[in-house]
Amino acid sequence: MKQLIINNVEFNVENFEEKTITHSTTGEQLKKIGFAFSVIGKKNYNLYDLFFESPDFELTIVDTNEKLKMKNISHSTFYQAAEISDDTKVVFRIKLQQELAKEKELTKDQKSLVNAVNEVVLSRVRFKALEEILEEKGLIKGNELFDKIEKVAKRDFDTLKKEVLYGKEEINNT
Repeated sequence: MKQLIINNVEFNVENFEEKTITHSTTGEQLKKIGFAFSVIGKKNYNLYDLFFESPDFELTIVDTNEKLKMKNISHSTFYQAAEISDDTKVVFRIKLQQELAKEKELTKDQKSLVNAVNEVVLSRVRFKALEEILEEKGLIKGNELFDKIEKVAKRDFDTLKKEVLYGKEEINNT
């Protein structure tokens, strides 16, 4: 029997299995742990069933004092009665997988680039939605919208670009 501590709760576990898997995207080696433990009674069943609804756990393997951040893969129960009573033995089967190591913190420039890309994508989504609404309501036809965009771009592109780069107040003060 092995002992585990999960989120500061001690478990005496049966059928402990530990595998190492390779994450398909990052190539990182991750631990996958499966184990079983038993409780007696409906109150304990409800308590542990709720406990293992959580998506994330901090796990310590007591024998090795190894501490791991884990995510919940699955949990199931088994009991041999029609209903769980105060003397029913319930076996829990738990599967956890180690979380990926935290991604490297982005630099200020990388964060700015990510924010800029997100803004561009969001603008395109908004534009596409607006275009679809106008077409669905029959307010625009064919190339009307794109012709208007071309006119406005010729007229206002440089001014709008400066506003984005330097802020509206800077441009108004020059």
